[in-house]
Amino acid sequence: MASINKEKLATRVIDEIKRMITAGELREGDKLPNQNEFAEQLGVSRTVLREALHTLGILGVVEQRPKIGTVIIASAPLIYTEHINAPLINDPTAAVELIEVRRVVEVGAVELAAANASAKQVKQLGRLLKDMEKLQEKGETEAYGKKNMMFHLLIAEASGNRFMGHLLATIRGFMERWTTESLSALPGLPQRSVKAHQEIYQAIADHDPAAASEAMRRHIEDFRISLEDYHRHHPEALHKAQAK
Repeated sequence: MASINKEKLATRVIDEIKRMITAGELREGDKLPNQNEFAEQLGVSRTVLREALHTLGILGVVEQRPKIGTVIIASAPLIYTEHINAPLINDPTAAVELIEVRRVVEVGAVELAAANASAKQVKQLGRLLKDMEKLQEKGETEAYGKKNMMFHLLIAEASGNRFMGHLLATIRGFMERWTTESLSALPGLPQRSVKAHQEIYQAIADHDPAAASEAMRRHIEDFRISLEDYHRHHPEALHKAQAK
């Protein structure tokens, strides 16, 4: 197993576990080594490993079982998001389809989260939001995209519906790519994204399902409107995509 540099942190741990699943080194039902041993093998701290396993738990890939440990319960969600190559910003059909899926899934998820989120989950969302605000101010789009994904995955977890995490897992790679591309190309979107997440967070903290679902709906609709404006002003991008 390849050693992982500590600076790459939890996302690299997830990538390594993804590689192991794809290569057949890990299969459904397999038990991972204990955290001390596994962290040492990967070259990371237990804190980093726990963060990675927490994310994988939300995605429905692993499960913590009492007196047993961490078990692989589903490999498919990670494999489905393994190869993400198309530039979505130049493929309006694919981008709109992704936006539609997010609207259907995430508006419902955030409504449930506003009703069911624990105090701990609200606090975690608040910390992620502060991180996102700082990253947006620094213009660190890729890092912002990763925190944004964690924010939305935590909403799925806070919904209390275990299937929500599975649904987002199948489009996770596309969501991360779309976030990075759109925040880089669509004028004013980074600032509006932060504001939208502030509104979403506040509605969840207030346990207001109606306000939460409306805030999420506006956030996702902003992507669609911004995409239309982009292609209106950059027709060459659309023509290039159609020519392929």
